[in-house]
Amino acid sequence: MAVLLYIGILALLSLAVWTIYGVIYRLYLSPIAKFPGPKLAALTLWYEFYYNIVLNGQYVFEIKKMHEKYEQLRLPGADELFQGPIVRINPWELHIDDLDYYDELYAGSGKKREKYPWFVAGGGSPGSVFETIPHDLHRLRRSAINHFFSNRSITAIEPMIKAKVSQLSDIFHAHMISKKPVNLRVAFSALTLDIISDYCYGESFGALKNEKLAMEWYYMLEAVMAKAPLFMHFPWLLKVMSLLPDSIAGPVLRHHRNSRNKVGRVLRYEDTDSARQDTVFHTIRDSDLPPEEKKLNRLADEGNILIGAGSETTAQTLAVLFFYLLENPEMITRLRDEISGVEGDITWGKLEKLPFLSGCVTEALRIGSVAAIRLPRTSPTEDLKFKKWTIPAGTPTSMTNIYIHHSPVVFPSPLKFDPTRWMQSKSDPEHGLEKYFLPFSKGSRACVGMNLAYAELYLTTALLIKRFDFQLFETTARDVKIHRVNFVTEMAPDSKGVRVRVLGDREG
Repeated sequence: MAVLLYIGILALLSLAVWTIYGVIYRLYLSPIAKFPGPKLAALTLWYEFYYNIVLNGQYVFEIKKMHEKYEQLRLPGADELFQGPIVRINPWELHIDDLDYYDELYAGSGKKREKYPWFVAGGGSPGSVFETIPHDLHRLRRSAINHFFSNRSITAIEPMIKAKVSQLSDIFHAHMISKKPVNLRVAFSALTLDIISDYCYGESFGALKNEKLAMEWYYMLEAVMAKAPLFMHFPWLLKVMSLLPDSIAGPVLRHHRNSRNKVGRVLRYEDTDSARQDTVFHTIRDSDLPPEEKKLNRLADEGNILIGAGSETTAQTLAVLFFYLLENPEMITRLRDEISGVEGDITWGKLEKLPFLSGCVTEALRIGSVAAIRLPRTSPTEDLKFKKWTIPAGTPTSMTNIYIHHSPVVFPSPLKFDPTRWMQSKSDPEHGLEKYFLPFSKGSRACVGMNLAYAELYLTTALLIKRFDFQLFETTARDVKIHRVNFVTEMAPDSKGVRVRVLGDREG
């Protein structure tokens, strides 16, 4: 009995010593101990846990407050000018709020940038391009899908995109007849989901044909995005959840199992009679990638991210865009007149040349900033220089695009939807705003699906605005105001989304 008591006391003493050493190291000995920031944030991840899990997606706003605080607080022995733009936000990570440093942190392929393992664990898909950490492995994996999302490849699938928009138009026409309001978040989610699933697997999930299925997928993907911070803190939860039977599987697990099933059918050649064989995963299957890069687990992870990120972000941006257009009827008139001037078939290439439509799309991406989560990067072999600071090699360092997108310094009246600001910017390149436009991030790890998103935004907006007359239904600016940020921006919990009535169909 005495032996067990001594062992217990020794264990407690060891734990106490280890804890004290950890506190001293993190506060005073860590390579980033000199950087300003709350001591509690430097000490423990529970600080971030409180804001992101307990308060639900509020850490992005707390980080902004840190910058504001340390811009005004002069630390002993420090140059006041260089405090606020960089803060320590957890024991290992720094955050920068600066208008001109983005291109350095999110550099192109000439400089190595890797991801932060703790952070990317939130997606639960380590085999995906998005969550790949090493620079060289990321290049290999991305090279396998890059050409699918090139301008040329996306232009080639315009007929498929238009066909899906036509299906959505049939839904809007039916709602016009029934006089039932439409939730644009759900409708656009069904559209983008069917487009990306068709492109990935050769057959769509059918959300545009089944309203119940559309609602299920909308809530499923919304839950997947919302749970990302939880899995960052507790990555083992996904492994525990994977043991659950289908009957009680939650939305995240259902999404992952669906990807595994779809990719598995492709790898086993089980869909040769029902699906096209020239899609993302069919081509990867038949490529000369190393065998380990074509295993089911790896490609199922890729499917998780492509479906999730490839549908929700664009759908939410479309909903934001339509809200602001419908709130400003004069913009609808101007946009419709501009689209009506397009000669021949409406194509993405023609639409991109329309100045007001381009301004509307760009402004929706800016003001909506759907992918507003911070994106940590590390420079694995070289120190980074930021003003007078030296950031040690390997230190996770992040920036947040919404701080730049909503900066009154760059964008006067930043919360005002003003498409003309981009038209003025193009006419005055010397003072252009494009440098500060970051919805898809930048550098070697910028969003691979950018061209697909643009094609969907341009074609959907033009085709629907040209054909239908909409009216907002019990929807206000509060329904598009950013309330929290988990993986993507989210609105207030009691928001019912951007809802509209379809008043008329100009094609009958």
